[in-house]
Amino acid sequence: MTLEKWKNNLAGYLFLAPSLLVLIVFVMIPIFYSAGLSFFSWDMLRPNPTFIGLENYERMFTNDEFYHSLKLTFLFALITVPGSLSIALFFALLLDRGSKKLIVLIRSMFFMPMVTSTVAISVVWMFIFHPDYGLMNQFLGWFGVEPLSWLNDTKTSLLSISIMSIWKSIGYCVIIFLAGLQSIDNQVMEAAKVDGATKWQTIIKIKLPLLTPSIFLLLILQTIEQFQTFSQVDVMTQGGPAKSSELIVVQLYHYAFELFQMGYASAISMVIFGIVLLLVLLQMLLLGKKVHYQ
Repeated sequence: MTLEKWKNNLAGYLFLAPSLLVLIVFVMIPIFYSAGLSFFSWDMLRPNPTFIGLENYERMFTNDEFYHSLKLTFLFALITVPGSLSIALFFALLLDRGSKKLIVLIRSMFFMPMVTSTVAISVVWMFIFHPDYGLMNQFLGWFGVEPLSWLNDTKTSLLSISIMSIWKSIGYCVIIFLAGLQSIDNQVMEAAKVDGATKWQTIIKIKLPLLTPSIFLLLILQTIEQFQTFSQVDVMTQGGPAKSSELIVVQLYHYAFELFQMGYASAISMVIFGIVLLLVLLQMLLLGKKVHYQ
């Protein structure tokens, strides 16, 4: 790169510098530090960690608790990711092409859970799931369903966390879907109407294909987010009862900050990082070619 070109790009590099600094300090350095720490035994009390090689990984891959939490995390993601995307798409299609003032108001309402403390939301949902006076059991009672111990039953604890997580994620997904829908050229929609396309045909043949970039983006972001779920589980169930809702990040926290086994917890974090990276790469490989850019 010539000196003149470098000077022309200097302003851009200066604007990028704060973000790059934050990325390096708070993301890249911790990742490499955690990767290195996974080969050590350290309880945070001793000044110097003890090098133990691959023992943390050997212990992890022979630990049934690890596989149990990993299975629960995959099941949780399989519920929440398609659930949040499909419900958000439904609401976005309902709101599309409506009154602009109404859309702004409803969009703000949908987005509120994203800017509200997860801990505060979790406390509210604990009341909703309360077995005696919770709104969920009152609602089910209208249909003759017996009250359920949502958070205290091994059969429903993970489902309860999934319902809350779907509700929390819908707002963000609706905003992204609405942005994608409103970017579709009106001439395309008018041409479809002139050709006699029904609303259902318009959705299937035009809107959904043109929404694939938004769907693809949200699929990746939601997969990453759900594999990092911690706060709602920690507040609502603490991973119980009988570890029926102990997602992998909750187990990581348990080993790191309750048992002070930082090396083992770092090994778990590296495996989570590898799994999420692999899932994202698979999504890009299998679905990336099907994305239709306008």
